[in-house]
Amino acid sequence: MSDESASVLSIPGSVGLVHQNPLGLALVLFGLYWLSKVFQSVDTSRPPLARSWIPWVGSAVDMGRDPDRFFTSMTNLLGPVFRLKLLGEERVFVTSPSLISTIYRDSQSFDFRAIRVELGELVFSLPPSLGRQTYTLETYMPALHHALLPGSLQPMISAYISSAHDGIRSTVANMDGTSVPLLSLIIPPAYHAACRAAFGPGFPAEESYPLFRAFDDSFHLLTTTIPRIFLSKPLKAWEKLIDLIEAYIGSLGDDLEEAGHFVKVAIRGREAGWTNRDIAAVLGTQLWALQANAIFAAYWLVALQLQQKEGLAPLIEEIDTAREFWQATHPSVPIGTSFFEDLASSSSKSLPLVTSAIQETLRYTSQSYSIRRVVRPVQLGGYELRPDEQVICVTRQTHVDEEIFPDASEFNFRRYLETPKAMKDGKLVPNHSMAFGGGVSMCEGRHFAMTELKMFVSILLTYASIELDPKSPSRPTFAWERQGIMHPRGDLRVIVKRQC
Repeated sequence: MSDESASVLSIPGSVGLVHQNPLGLALVLFGLYWLSKVFQSVDTSRPPLARSWIPWVGSAVDMGRDPDRFFTSMTNLLGPVFRLKLLGEERVFVTSPSLISTIYRDSQSFDFRAIRVELGELVFSLPPSLGRQTYTLETYMPALHHALLPGSLQPMISAYISSAHDGIRSTVANMDGTSVPLLSLIIPPAYHAACRAAFGPGFPAEESYPLFRAFDDSFHLLTTTIPRIFLSKPLKAWEKLIDLIEAYIGSLGDDLEEAGHFVKVAIRGREAGWTNRDIAAVLGTQLWALQANAIFAAYWLVALQLQQKEGLAPLIEEIDTAREFWQATHPSVPIGTSFFEDLASSSSKSLPLVTSAIQETLRYTSQSYSIRRVVRPVQLGGYELRPDEQVICVTRQTHVDEEIFPDASEFNFRRYLETPKAMKDGKLVPNHSMAFGGGVSMCEGRHFAMTELKMFVSILLTYASIELDPKSPSRPTFAWERQGIMHPRGDLRVIVKRQC
């Protein structure tokens, strides 16, 4: 027998093995399957395909275990453009910030609009007659975009400050002197304040939260092809949440004075024949966009800062200094919400350390994947991409690149006090911070989110003293299955005391 023929089982021998042992059949078929993969010709014009050892599942297990390590390994092995098989689908992944920037700029070759419409139907149960309607795409979406520009946000920011101020003070008063889970201190007032800012002071935020949470906890599963029968709990919660929003819209009647910023934009859809149910369905998607990430960014900022050697003291000192200066120039005005409104409307350079901590939190805790569909043959990174292929921009890979961000694995709340001179392969990286995505899919609410986080932290650290409970048994870790701002797995216990 030659060395070459000894390397594989002969077909007759394989048949005999099959008759004697069913397990042998499985082993033979598995071996032949992988031999066919090994010896098949490689098309060098196409992005390299990562090997995966489990049919259909592909690389999903390895990627889900530790995405940072996985994508670093794949980039080192295959380069910044490669293909992966995941749960029966093949997709192109891109990890280079310069190539991601190319994708963001070329909306003629890489489309997002159709994907956004499909996600609305798949995840948020929007009927095609609504999500694909000309009015929705050409009137409502531009109107929402305009409403979220910095010059249009003042009413929403004022409403947020008012609600966050009252909610935080009440929460801190109830917790004064006790040890509590950090999540219970941060999430309820952050969620309620954003709800009332966007939907109005009468919106039933407390009633909506359990429904929102049941849906959001399964969001990563809702974006897959898992049969809907296995997702009945989050889908039922979503329907009940839309019922709640619809009832709220109905309670407003024609008097929209108390309606929130988002409601006033959506309710114009009545001009195009939208029913209250349609308006509620659209507002449901905006509720998710508003709440899925920002409230957990607030959580992580406090959680990560508490684990620093200096704790929250540097942020408190900066906020106290700003407040003392304001009080000196407004001696007869009680602090109330007036200080925070002036702080929100002042230069974007106010509270530079708090702002840096927010930006570092977003870099450190965000795991975003921008999706595009190829609409015409195009080259990317020297490879040919075909129409209808899905391209996934792995923006987090830029955030954890040690060449772009020295000591990227460390949380450094002073990192953004000066704009980082991010370099890669000797070239400047202009899009080094992509927590909000980029291109046409860049988060439209980013301007509000940054102000929201700055105000939440400022109000919280004005009225609360927060220290790690030395008896806290654990530290939170990242739930890798989440996109956007990752949710915590585990929590901290903190001792809360009322200030002011």
